[in-house]
Amino acid sequence: MKEIKLNTDAGRTKSFDGYSLDSTEKYLIDIEEEMDFQMAIVRAFHFMGPPPAIKNYYSWLFENGFDTESPNPTNVVVARYYGVKALWKTDFSQGIVVKAKNESDYFIVMECSNKNKGYKHTQIILTIGGCY
Repeated sequence: MKEIKLNTDAGRTKSFDGYSLDSTEKYLIDIEEEMDFQMAIVRAFHFMGPPPAIKNYYSWLFENGFDTESPNPTNVVVARYYGVKALWKTDFSQGIVVKAKNESDYFIVMECSNKNKGYKHTQIILTIGGCY
């Protein structure tokens, strides 16, 4: 397992598809340390609108039987993807599962590609409160 801090460029290399996170890697995050920056990203949604890639997340929710109005993915479902494969991967984004350090909760992180105006390569925790 590899401990990371989202949205930092230090030591990050982009893969051939432009993403820096590897969906087959088991990442750990310190959710307390991530919270301030993630809340700033959410506030940016209100001013700039969400990135176009958010549609990829809603498509994944719909295709997997989750409520798109009030997203409710569960730890049981997303844990199967942890360190195995992306939830989705498109030209606009990829969705990967990360785990909270010192907790048993999982989080869905969307990494935006360079096609998202204002959010190029931004890593956004979509399940800010964790999965159910």
